[in-house]
Amino acid sequence: MEQHIERPNLTWHYFDDNSQEAIAFLHKNFSFHPLDFEDVEAGPQQPKVDFYSDYLFGIFHFPAEQNGDSIHVFEVDIFMSENYLITVSKGENNILKRIFQKAKKDKTYQEEIMGKDGAFLLYKLLDALTDDCWPRVRKISGQINDIEEEIYSEKMQKTTLQKIAFVKRNLIRLKRIIYPQQLAISLLVRTNDLSYLPPALNIYYDDINDTLQRLQMITESHVDVMNSLHNVNESLISQRTNEVIKLLTVISVSLLPMTILTGLYGMNVEGLPFVDHPNSIWLLFGGVLLAIACIMIYFRRRGWL
Repeated sequence: MEQHIERPNLTWHYFDDNSQEAIAFLHKNFSFHPLDFEDVEAGPQQPKVDFYSDYLFGIFHFPAEQNGDSIHVFEVDIFMSENYLITVSKGENNILKRIFQKAKKDKTYQEEIMGKDGAFLLYKLLDALTDDCWPRVRKISGQINDIEEEIYSEKMQKTTLQKIAFVKRNLIRLKRIIYPQQLAISLLVRTNDLSYLPPALNIYYDDINDTLQRLQMITESHVDVMNSLHNVNESLISQRTNEVIKLLTVISVSLLPMTILTGLYGMNVEGLPFVDHPNSIWLLFGGVLLAIACIMIYFRRRGWL
């Protein structure tokens, strides 16, 4: 559904999806390049910016949360010229919707973001959506700290490995979003010869680019930390498994004398010692216990216990 905010110098057309109704509106009222219409109508596309003589077309990606914690891609396709800006959302993102609704109701805020031209409004939207990445990064940082505390404490559970895999998946998705986005924003910084994109705004778009660079560095750092925690977790699991195997081995070896004794006297063979003495069983048990004690003392001296 098309919604818009109209000012004397600028109109913002807002679409909350890329439905056929939205595409039909764009075809009827604007003469964009056919390839741009195809990109808007199609599914998710890679971030990019295409410049034309009287407008630009950009595809931008931002992280959004799905089902509480899982990160997915929110795409917004933007047409921008001096006197209009069109946003077509693909996916759910409350930030863009809140900005539009606030600008529609609050005239002071509307003047703040739409009081100049389309390029400045584009900057305000991209800046707000980029800043919205920080809560996702901080949330992942908190999850990493929790996993680290869990690994190095006695509270490590079977779900620890699942938590590590989940955070690593979110980090991979975040990297896939931020890096192509950074390349697209950098194109806005380097453009100086377009009437609808004043050179004075280069420093503003460069600020967004710097933010994306910091996000990229932090995300890569988090990926390295998670790889290290994964290795530590695997090492601790292996160590604990070895401890269990060692304990079971000690028990098996300790019971070996009794196994030999029961195997020997369990055969129907005549002439075995102490067979005709009813009280000799206690002597045999004593011998078995002595052998077990000697084995345990030997293991302890070798440092195996």
